[in-house]
Formats: sequence, C-alpha cells, structure tokens
Amino acid sequence: MKCSDIPTKEESQRRDLFVFILSTMRVAGMYPFRMGNQSSCLNFLLIVLNWIYEIFNYFVCMHIAILFIYTIYIYYGQGDLEFLVNCLIQTVIYLWTITMKLYFRRFRHKLLNEIISSVNEKHQIRSAYGFTYVTVTEALRQSNLWIKSYVYCCYVGTIFWLMLPIVYRDRSLPLACWYPFNYSQPIVYELVFFLQAVGQIQVAAAFASSSGFHMVLGIVISGQYDMLSCSLKNILATSYLKMGANMAELSKLQNAQSVADDELNQFCYSYEITTPLEKLMQQQKRNKITTFPTAFNHSLKRCVQQHNYIISILQKMESFYNPIWLFKIAEVTFLMCLVAFVSIKSTTVNSLMRMVSLGQYLLLVLYELFIICYFADVVYQNSQRCGDALLRSPWQLHLRQLRSDYIIFLINSRRTFRLTAGKIYNLNVDRLRSTIATAFSFLTLLQKMDARG
Repeated sequence: MKCSDIPTKEESQRRDLFVFILSTMRVAGMYPFRMGNQSSCLNFLLIVLNWIYEIFNYFVCMHIAILFIYTIYIYYGQGDLEFLVNCLIQTVIYLWTITMKLYFRRFRHKLLNEIISSVNEKHQIRSAYGFTYVTVTEALRQSNLWIKSYVYCCYVGTIFWLMLPIVYRDRSLPLACWYPFNYSQPIVYELVFFLQAVGQIQVAAAFASSSGFHMVLGIVISGQYDMLSCSLKNILATSYLKMGANMAELSKLQNAQSVADDELNQFCYSYEITTPLEKLMQQQKRNKITTFPTAFNHSLKRCVQQHNYIISILQKMESFYNPIWLFKIAEVTFLMCLVAFVSIKSTTVNSLMRMVSLGQYLLLVLYELFIICYFADVVYQNSQRCGDALLRSPWQLHLRQLRSDYIIFLINSRRTFRLTAGKIYNLNVDRLRSTIATAFSFLTLLQKMDARG
C-alpha cells in the first residue's frame, strides 16, 4: 500500500509483540505467569502457584476426556449414533487440548521461549533510511486485530455450550457424559458444572493459543518482510546518504525511482511513508563513505542480515509447528466431519440451541484451519518478493558497478520458505480446500453408514 501523507512518528518504539497471545497462553496454562524483578519469596510463591494452576488444568481436562471415553464404552452398541459421535467430538477436543498444553509448556517450551525472545529482541522497527520507509506499527496493529477477534470467537464458541442448561432449566450439564454418581444433587451439580465450565474455557484458550501464536508469528514476519522490501527498494538512496550526496543527486535518483513508487500492493501489511528530501538530507552520516560500491555494500549487508534473521525465525517456527500441524490437519478433518454430521442429525425437539452450538464449533474449526493455511501461504508469498523489491530500485544507473552484487542477491532470494505439516504437506490455500473436501467426503460415508443402521 502506498500512502505519502499519513501522519506518523519517524521512529517506532520497540515493544513486546506477543502481549495478548501470551496472556491467552497463561489462561490455558501453556505459558507460566511471570513477574519483574521481585524478591525471591515472591518468585517462589509464583512458581508454586504456576504448578498448582497447571496441575488443576490438567486434572479438569483429563477427567472430562476420561469420562467421555468411558461414556462411549458404556453406550456403544445401543444404536444412538448421534450421541456417540457427540461424545467422540468432545473426546477428540479434550485430548487435543491436553496435548497442546503439554507440548507448549513441557515438551517444546525452550524453543517457544527462544522464538519469543528472538523476535522481541531482534525485530526491526523500521526500514532503512531512503525516499520512503515503513515501520512495524501497522503489522503490530493487524496482529492485535486478528488475534483478539480470533480469541474472542473461540471463547464465545465454546462458552456458548454453558448456556444450554440455563436455557433448558433441567439441571442438565453443558457436556453430556456419564458420571459414577448422581450429579443432579445440590452442591454436587454446582461443582460439576463449575469443572465443566473451566474445561470449556481451557479448550477455548488452548485452541486459540496454539493456532493464534502461529497467526501472530505469520503477521509479524510478514511485517519484517515488508521492511526488508522497502529497504531493498531504497537501497541506492541509502547508499547515496552514506556517501553524503547533495540535493541534486538525490533528486535525480528519486525521479528514477518514482516509477516503482507508483506500483500498488508492494507491501503486505505496512503503509509506505515518503520522506521529504530536505529531511532526508539531515539524516546523512557524519562519517561519509567516499566510494559508492563501499556504501552500497554497507547498505546491502544490513539487508542480508535482516533476511538471514527472518529465515532463522521461520526455521524455528517450522521446527516448532510442523510436528503438530501434521496431526492437526487430521484432527480438523475428523472434527469437521463429525460436527457437520451431528449438526445435520440434531433435528429433535429443543435442539435449536444445540444446533447453534455445533454450528459455532464447525465455524471455529474452519476458522482455525483457515488461519493455519492462510498465514503460512502469506509467509510463502512474502518470501518470494525480496528479488522483486531489489529490482524496484533504479539499478540501471549503476549496473556496471553493482551487477555481481545484484545477481548474487537475486539468486539467494529465490530460496522461498514454505511452512509444512510434518514436512509432508505444504501449508497453503490449496491445503485448506483439499482438507475441507476430504472432510465432507468422510461426512457422506458416515451418513451412508447411519442410513444402513
């Protein structure tokens, strides 16, 4: 996007890019609560509280999963396929919730902390000085907008189940499963209802955290690609500033680059801001570099370092997510099939609210699959644009001096980065379509089995 008259500060302030998603992880028990530099007594108390909260969350989710498994075992063979499928849906959801908690908090917590610290400490807050520049502000705004809307949808979709017993007023439970005691008794019912409510909140937080962190990383990294692209487009202007060029030389270079500035949709999330030449002259370095090739190498080196930083973060992201996304694709396919089947079957009296709840589940599953595939595709598309950004600079003015540097960078920039599911499937929009098609193929098979029964 091109915008030259947006009022903004020249410099963006470095900030924590994961504030909201980390708070969601803490609710899910997937990331510990932390405080600043406090006394050792307070730190010890916080460690104990983290352990208690984590164990409590495991107990809530584990006991609900076990109850649903036992319910399937007890009622299997009684012919109520709708009820059994409903129990199977909840079993899969709670088992996946437990798996995500363990994966984030215990199995890969070191890599998770490494990704968060690397991004927060080393991300660029603005592109290099040139005729135009972009900052991290817009990518951060988009990240907050996407993650908050997704997390709120997850909470609404899962907590909606808690409204069913209140609407029916029959002292039923949000999650219908077998209990080894009469849960309708006073106090006992309130306690069981509370545990199921906590379980639903944990499901929402765990699902939002696992795919939401993937989404936030995708947007932040795309914002870093935007800054790299802007730096590459303005690389000759940056080199001229390092050399101490005069107003006439900068004006001539700007006219040569103006054709590329008119191109639309050069950046994924960022707004491009124009710097007046008078202000640009004030940003020249005091220790001027005498030769243009030396100045260009300094400018290109910064771009190469940023490109290497982006690739290193993507490699860590791939290492962290590719094992779970392989199982996630299978889980999403399974859940879409089952939820759609139960939604179609729920045509009995007083089933409107339950159909709405199941419909929300189906939409959330589709939303999560969209997030996983779409933002992986966005990262891939942005990884292709580095070479194009360099060619937007007026390279023809210094072709003889810079030809070898341009060719080497263009060759290296062709190495695009793909996020995968278990290094088997590429995550992209095509994977989204094929997963949905597979799920509804299984739905057709399940309906035929139900018709025969």
